[in-house]
Amino acid sequence: MRIAVIKGDGVGPEIMGATLSLLERYIGADFIEIKAGKSYFIEEGKPIEDNAIEKIRECDSLLKGPVATPTKGPSYPSVNTLLRREFKLYANVRPFRSYEGISIRRIDTILVRENLECLYYGWEVEDEDRAIAMRVITKRGAERISEFAFNLAKREGRGRVTAIHKRNILKRTDGLFLDAFYRVASKFDLRADDEIVDAAGYKLVKLDNAFDVMLTPNLYGDILSDVAAGVVGSIGLCGSAQIGEDFAAFEPIHGTGEDIAGKGVANPIGMIIAASMMLDWLWERGRSPKRGEKIREAVDSVIRDRILTPDLGGDFRTEQVVEKIVDRLRD
Repeated sequence: MRIAVIKGDGVGPEIMGATLSLLERYIGADFIEIKAGKSYFIEEGKPIEDNAIEKIRECDSLLKGPVATPTKGPSYPSVNTLLRREFKLYANVRPFRSYEGISIRRIDTILVRENLECLYYGWEVEDEDRAIAMRVITKRGAERISEFAFNLAKREGRGRVTAIHKRNILKRTDGLFLDAFYRVASKFDLRADDEIVDAAGYKLVKLDNAFDVMLTPNLYGDILSDVAAGVVGSIGLCGSAQIGEDFAAFEPIHGTGEDIAGKGVANPIGMIIAASMMLDWLWERGRSPKRGEKIREAVDSVIRDRILTPDLGGDFRTEQVVEKIVDRLRD
C-alpha cells in the first residue's frame, strides 16, 4: 500500500507526523512525500514540486495536511484546487458526530459537497467598476453528486438525504441542482427532502440531529461544514475525503493554525479521522487489510477520558494524544 503524503503548512507537519506514526504501528504502508504549500513556495519559488501529479498517481491515495494559499504578498494558485481538478475529485465528504461533554448538540451527519463547480470553479471577470464571479452548476455535475450522496446513504445505512439550496432566489442554478436531486432520488428507496441554506444553518445549531445526509453545492457546503464543526465542538475534531471515480484524497477540515505551529499542542484528531476514512476507502477497494473503524473507536475512548489538547480545554500535547490512541488500539 503506497500513500502519497503532503505534510502541509503551519501545524501540518506536526499532525501529519503524529498520524503517520499511528498508521505505521496500526497497519504499515509506504509513505511517499510530496512537497507542496507555502513553506515549499518560500524555499523553491513554486507551490508544488515538479512531477508531483505523476508521483501521486502512482500511489493508492493521498493523505494531506492543511496547505496555505497566501492572500497577501507573493501568491500562487491553490494547491487544493489543482489537486481537485487534476484528479477530478468531485465529491467532498465530511462526517460530523457529537462527543459527550464537548458538542453543543447531538449530531450525526454526513455532509456531501459537490467539489468542482459553483463559485469555486474560479471564473471571474472585472472592469473598472465591478467584479463578477460566475456560478456554474451543470446537470451532469448535479446528477453525479446526487447519485454519490444517495449511494453513500444506502451504504452507510442512512435513511434520509436533504438537498441544500437557495432556489427562492437563485432560481436557475439552484433550480437545476434541486431538479437533478429529485430526479436521482426517484431511483432510491430513501427519504428525500430539501432545505434553504440559511434555515439549514439555523437548524444545525438549534436542533439535535437535524439532518442525516446533507447534499450541497460547493459554496454552501464549505460554509455549513464550519457550522457543523462548531456544533461538534471544534474544527480540530473533523476529517474529510475528496473522492473521484478512481482516486481520493483525505485531510482535516481545519486550516494551518500558524499561530500555534511548532508548539506541540495542535489537535491531531481531525487528521487521524481523515486517515481512518482513507483506510475505509482503501479497504472497500481491496487495497487495505484493515478498516478505520477501530481508530475512530480509540479516538472516542480517548475523548471520553478527557485526554484533550488545549483547544478543547485539556493540557495534553499532540504526541501524548496520539500515544493514548495507539494504546487503545493495542488494547
